[in-house]
Amino acid sequence: MIPDINLMPKIAKVETSLKFAFILVGILSLITIGILAWMFYSAKNEIASATPERNSLITAHDQLQAEMASYESLNQGSLEESVVFVERISYPVTPLISETQNLLPPNTYLRSYVFSETGVQVAADFETLNAISTYVNNLENSLYFIDVQVGTILNFEIDPSGEEKIENQQFTELPRYNVEIHLIIDHAYAVAGGAQE
Repeated sequence: MIPDINLMPKIAKVETSLKFAFILVGILSLITIGILAWMFYSAKNEIASATPERNSLITAHDQLQAEMASYESLNQGSLEESVVFVERISYPVTPLISETQNLLPPNTYLRSYVFSETGVQVAADFETLNAISTYVNNLENSLYFIDVQVGTILNFEIDPSGEEKIENQQFTELPRYNVEIHLIIDHAYAVAGGAQE
């Protein structure tokens, strides 16, 4: 009998490991191609959905630029036009200050003035409510003002130290009143100089 001796190396094992490697590379390639395809289509969809939004934003931007350009062209004027505008809305304030001080009743303190384009906001302290009504009546009779609007009336104590007063001394101090009054100016009369002419 002849012995069965095989001196050739076993090739089958190498072929199976090589097959396994090819299969693994193929599977990884398919997965990579699938991921790339999915990323491509999702990016394509995002671009497709963002394009109309981008176009609408560009249109809105162009409209706002056009509006801004039109406003800038409207607001631009010559130096002469600016001077005429300022002279048209300006008025002398010294006669108004004098008028508001001259019409004050006695024992009254004028705290502040705030001038605006059409009027004056005056804050004053009065001893009594009758003094407030007298002052408002005097302002209504003034030719400098078209309308007198009384704002807030607040009362306060002269000495708010918080000390308790003796009972017989409490009657000697009366509360004072802080009043805000808005005066609408007669622009033509004020610009003409009022009573100075």
